Formats: sequence, structure tokens, C-alpha cells
Amino acid sequence: ETELSELKQAMDALRAQSIQAGIGSSLARQPSSDSVSSLSSACSIDKHEKKKKKGWLRSSFTKAFSRNAKVTKEVVELQKQLREKDLVLTDIRLEALSSAHQLESLKDTVMKMRSEMLSLKQNNERLQRMVTGTTNLPTDLTDTRSTGSMDALSDLIPAEDPTPDVETDGKKIAISVYLGQPQSFDKYYSEHYGYDCISDHATTEIAIAHTNIGASTSWAQLDNAVRRAFKQYVARLDPGGGLGLGSDAIASYKLGEAERKPDSGPPDLLPVGYAVGRVIALHVVLQPVAALAFEALIPKGVAQRLVSLLAEHRRLVLCGAPGTGKTHLATRLAEFHAQSLGRDPAEAVATFNVDNKSGKELRQYLSHLSEQAAAGDNSVLPCVVVLDNLHKAGPLADALGALPRNLPCLLGTMAQSACSATSLQLQHGFRWVLVAPHMEPARGLLGRVLRRRLATLELEQGPQPELAAILGWLPRVWQHLNAFLETHSSGDVAIGPRLFLSCPLELDAARAWFADVWNYSLAPYLREAAREGLQLYGRRAPWTDPAQFILDTYPWPGAPPQGLTTIPAKDVGLETGQTTQAENEGDPLLNMLMRLQEAANYSSPHSNDSDCNSLDSNVTHVGTESVS
Repeated sequence: ETELSELKQAMDALRAQSIQAGIGSSLARQPSSDSVSSLSSACSIDKHEKKKKKGWLRSSFTKAFSRNAKVTKEVVELQKQLREKDLVLTDIRLEALSSAHQLESLKDTVMKMRSEMLSLKQNNERLQRMVTGTTNLPTDLTDTRSTGSMDALSDLIPAEDPTPDVETDGKKIAISVYLGQPQSFDKYYSEHYGYDCISDHATTEIAIAHTNIGASTSWAQLDNAVRRAFKQYVARLDPGGGLGLGSDAIASYKLGEAERKPDSGPPDLLPVGYAVGRVIALHVVLQPVAALAFEALIPKGVAQRLVSLLAEHRRLVLCGAPGTGKTHLATRLAEFHAQSLGRDPAEAVATFNVDNKSGKELRQYLSHLSEQAAAGDNSVLPCVVVLDNLHKAGPLADALGALPRNLPCLLGTMAQSACSATSLQLQHGFRWVLVAPHMEPARGLLGRVLRRRLATLELEQGPQPELAAILGWLPRVWQHLNAFLETHSSGDVAIGPRLFLSCPLELDAARAWFADVWNYSLAPYLREAAREGLQLYGRRAPWTDPAQFILDTYPWPGAPPQGLTTIPAKDVGLETGQTTQAENEGDPLLNMLMRLQEAANYSSPHSNDSDCNSLDSNVTHVGTESVS
């Protein structure tokens, strides 16, 4: 527009000059030299302006196209950088997952090492006491025992020495351990104060020893008696020290109205001043995780791992063979979680048994809980839901559906053959813990439960050596039978400890009980499992009748009964001289493949959730985040 206006001005100026000069018709015929020059200059100016305008358009298009090309190159370069960074981010995520898995494995290893160190420390202390023989205490010890806290005294008296620092005369008091969390003890004690805890409240507390409280008994003497009684009881339940419980597990104890804690001074009166009236028991309260380990009879490291997994991830599945104690462990863990939140387990723990219900009913139940949570009705909403026998609900994707995040903590149990760690974790956010007979907590559970039952009986009736031999024999039988099954079949068909837990505590009744269990439960199962194992895997070892171990080690007085069922080779389809079986027995490739299959059955991305690395494998097996 500027150029056009300039051209118009030039033309107007020329037109004005023509008029002023009086150019007429003669001028048209004979133009002057000035007019000719003016016209020629105007024409040249017009041509120049047109050329200039044409060049301006060309340069504008050129600049526009060059700018678009530059932008396109920049976009391509940015896309290339984005792809490269995305690949780097993916690699970092994979490395992070791998590192997290390694970290959980290291945690389980450290936990196992701590448990072993504690066991070695306890054994070392016991050996030192035996060597030094501190039966004659120093004369200045009397003054030390008159006052002071629980930590003022170390264990100066050997475990074998009966309580010489406590009076033989005086009131007999039971030392009982409360089977619950510290925060719920005051309520329990106020409701049951003054009653016989041994007979009336055996499910809530357990008596571990007796002591006498006389007129001159000091608090330090009583502290020492309580600590020694607890350590001796734990050592009796688990001679190998696998529970990981020492005197430091004691949070406090209460005698009448007096409460004794490690960091507090002695009460106003001597113990005898509080052991009056209907007070017949001293109640020991354990630290939270120690209380769970003591009640469930599982290693403290395993208990800590399970507690952490449930609190952090809120969804946990205990997976293992039938009879390994999954339901018992899930119930104890759910009660612990409820008490840790200040809730009453009777109201805050719900159990949904899937045995006689369909997957649709389970999905409806969870949907109802979600609606209650969304409505804010927390007064009737449980804080933990135990989904027992979850494998019977059918496909998990259909049974669980799309689980909302506002549900309470979910704690499930499943048969090992139905476990799918990948599906549970990726689709529903569950952490998976293996509970297998060959690893903690199932491995030592049978021996601990039987020894606890025996200890309770002997506290009331005195030593029972014959019964002790029988109860010590049953775990050996259990281990022998599982070794037999792994040899002739696979670890998937191993037997859990539950079948042996109901042994009667009377010699003749126990003899009849074992004969029935062997003839009608164990022998048929072993025969069928061995037959199927031979069909699937062939003969991998020479045949040995599992009943022979029973006959050779029979612990009851007299000869073994004639009616015990035997399992000869022909009963499982074996014939002497079978060439194919002999070849299979010596086939190293088949043996290697079978070992790989069994290892795969016990492994998963979160088998270290298993303290079940020794769940110690001990998960998170309850030794990882296998308890992750």
C-alpha cells in the first residue's frame, strides 16, 4: 500500500506539471525534452517499483518455506530425543524392579542372620553360665537385688539351677504370658482380675512357670525369676532358638496393682504387698511382634515380615499345601493388625470362608464392604477380612472382579496348586507368601505346638517322660514321610503338620489315635501319591516301605501292633526287575528335570515375601517380597 501511494503521488505531480506548462495538442505532437525526460523517469520508477514488489513477494514465500522446514527438523529431533529418553526410563524402571527384588532378598538374609546370631548368643551365654558355675553368688549381690530396674540384673543363675534367689516359702504364684497385644492388656486385666488364669482363661494367657513370693522377696529377685522363666520356657518350646525370643521380648509384667517395666523404678511396696487376696498369677506382657510370634509359635523374623507386608500393601495371600497352618496364621495376623489399630478383634476381623460359596457370592460380599466404606459407616466395617480357601472361588479374575481401593485389608489363604502370584499381584495388588512344610513357619510348627502342650501338662502334673518321647517322635515321622513323598513323587504332595497336632496327651489314647491316623489317613494317601508319582516321573530311588520307619522307631512300650498297614512295592505298581524303571532310576536327565520342576513349584517373583525365605526360605515366603 505504501508503494502504491508513492506511485499515485508521482503521477499526480507529473499531471500537475503538465497542466502548469500548458501542454496542448502541439505538445502531443512535439514533446519537449523536459516532458520526455519526466515521462521516461516516471516509467522507470514504475518499473522499479513493480520489480521491487515482485521481489518482496518472492522473498516472503522463501522465508515462510524455510521457516517451516526448520520447525519440522526441530520436531523430528525432539521426537528422537523423546524416544531415547523413554528407552532410558524403561531401563531405569527395570533396574529399579531388579534392585527392589535384590533388596528384599537381602532383607530376608539379614533377618535370618539376626535370628541365627541371637540363637548363637543365647547358646554362648548358657555355655558361659555352665562353665563359670555361678551356684555361689557374690556376697554383695544382696544389696544389688534390693532395688533397681529389670535391666539392673543379668542372668547370673544358670538355667539348670532352680530359683535359689526366690524364697521356697511364701505364696505360690503362676507366671503367665498374656496372649495379646500390650495395648489391650489393661482392658483384659480389669475384666478378669483375681480369677484363676490357668483354668478360666487358657485361651487368652498361658502359664509357663510357678514362683514363690515371700516377705523378703525383692523386686530385683522377682525380675530375675520372670526373665529366667520366660527364657527357659522359650528354650523348651524351640531348642534350636528359631523363635528368636529372649528376655528383651518382655515389655512389662503385672502383679496385682503393681506394674513393672524395664525403664521404671520399683513400686512403693515389696512384691508380697501386691500378692494378696485373690491374686494368684503374675501376668507377663510381651512386645507387639514378640507377642504375635509367641502366640502363633512362628519365628519373630517371620512375624515381623508378615506384619510389615500387611500394613504396607494391605493385600496378602498365604499360599501352601493343605494342613500347613495357613488359616491359623492368617487369623492370628488379622487379630494383631486389628489390635494395633486399637480395635477389638472380635468386631474388627471378619472371615469369609469360600468352602461352600461361589465366586459370585464373594464378589457381592466385597462389593457390599466397598459400599459401606464409601458411605463412611466405619463403626460396622471390619479393618481386616480373612478370605479363607480362596482357591475354591473359581477363577480369581471373576471371583474378585475389579477390587476397589477403599476395601479393608484383605488376607487370603490358598492351596499351593492354585496359586498364581503374577495374577494376584498384577491384577489385584496382592502380595504372595509361600507357607510350605519344608520352610518356616510350618517347618517347626508341629514340634513347638506339641512341646507347648506337654509343658502345660507337666506344669500341672509333673514330668511325663514316656509321653515326651512320643511327642518328640511325631515330628520325626512327619519329616520322614515328606522325604518319602519328595523321593517318589514331588514336594507338591507334601503333608502339613495339622494331622499330627491332635495327638492325645495320654499313652494308650495316643497309641490308638496314631494307629487310626496311620491306617485310615496316612497309609492310603502315601500309597496313592507314590503310585501317581511313579506314573508321572518313573522310579527315581529304590523302594522302601515307609511303614518300616514306624516299626523301627515305635516309641510306645512293648512291641508295635500287628495291625499297622504296610505299603509294599507291588501296591504301587512296582515289580522287581522292571527294566524301564531301573533305567529311569539312573537317568540323570530325568532326575535333573524333576529337581528343576520342584524348584519351580516353590519359587515365584515374591517367594522371599516369605521370611518365608525361611516363611524363612523364611516369603516375605513370608520369605519376601517371594513378603514381596
